[in-house]
Amino acid sequence: MIVRMTPAGRGPPASVPHMTARPPAPVALPGRYVVLEPLRIDHVPELFAAQGGLETDWGWLPVHAPRSQAEMRFIVEQRLAQQAAGAAFLFVALNARTHRPAGWIAYLNIGVMDQRLDIGWHWLGDSLTGTYATVEMHLLLLRHAFDDLGFSRVQWQLDDLDRRSHEVMQQIGAVREGLLRRHQRRPDGTWRDTVLYALLAPSRATPVTGYGPPALQAAPAAWPTPGLPSAAPPRLGLPPADSRYMI
Repeated sequence: MIVRMTPAGRGPPASVPHMTARPPAPVALPGRYVVLEPLRIDHVPELFAAQGGLETDWGWLPVHAPRSQAEMRFIVEQRLAQQAAGAAFLFVALNARTHRPAGWIAYLNIGVMDQRLDIGWHWLGDSLTGTYATVEMHLLLLRHAFDDLGFSRVQWQLDDLDRRSHEVMQQIGAVREGLLRRHQRRPDGTWRDTVLYALLAPSRATPVTGYGPPALQAAPAAWPTPGLPSAAPPRLGLPPADSRYMI
């Protein structure tokens, strides 16, 4: 019998079990301030009402703010077509107290084989903007991607000028990985620099401290009680460390 010997260090790499993630599927993700559900065409009227001419917030999306319900419908139809092609999965953000549409958020650039996807296309209307829901909806999608779908990397691509979204990244402990200069045109024709943030699944990140460093996992002094009016909207912040959507 002839045994073929391969010189040390020159052979093929060792076999590694091939694992893939699962593509997103329709599911409801309930949170304390926001509930995420699959986006549908019949959400359009209330989404347009929630948008309410928020030109500033929409300035970070790659489309002009809709000026009519018909324009909002056209945008939603475009996004759902993108979803049908397997390139995205859209969630409507419902106010957990009223269960009315208040915005949306999406999985984008879904790479099942590479266990990688983006979170983006996020905005919230007046009823939830500036509240803990802003952070919570990112955490809900982050946990779902890692724990339920088997992805190992989640990333965000943000306009360098979108300071509010950068603050959200700091809140959840995302790592700023770099700057893509003159990366994309904004709807107004100006050029945008894109900042890349990412998080790895806890089983692949070192050290493992949940989805953010300990200093960012501290609970806020007091959570506003859902359904009760307050003198001022709560500031951005992480939910308590023992909440159901944190590890």
